[in-house]
Amino acid sequence: MKTINKLISAAFVVVILGMSTITATAACTSTAGYWANHQWCVQTISLGGQTYTRDQAIAIIDNSTSGDKTYSLAAQLIAAKLNGSCAGADQSCVMSAIIAADAWLILHPVGSGVTSNSAAWKQVKAAYVTLTDYNEGRLCAPKCRS
Repeated sequence: MKTINKLISAAFVVVILGMSTITATAACTSTAGYWANHQWCVQTISLGGQTYTRDQAIAIIDNSTSGDKTYSLAAQLIAAKLNGSCAGADQSCVMSAIIAADAWLILHPVGSGVTSNSAAWKQVKAAYVTLTDYNEGRLCAPKCRS
């Protein structure tokens, strides 16, 4: 009798669930390039203790990063912060990298000319890699479909 009741209960749940549409929108991440071309939920963003407008932040993202790694880090930090605040993506696995990147940018502001082979860049490169992996959907939140 217990088995029959369990089967009836399970069948009832399946019928009820089948009658309704279940949609779960998992919060996901997007790259800096995505955020340079899409709407934000904020008008300004703070990087390394400096506040930037959306347009200023997009200019940072769009800047060539080959000679100055501060732009590379800032672009990934912008994307990570927007993925959390605007997309609602889980940031638990990257909070220490966000904090480290912000602290590093206080000492090495955007545009200060840090090169890829400098000791300064080696100090923050792990945080940069973590933020990049997060924005690409390889860590605690999946990548959004573009």
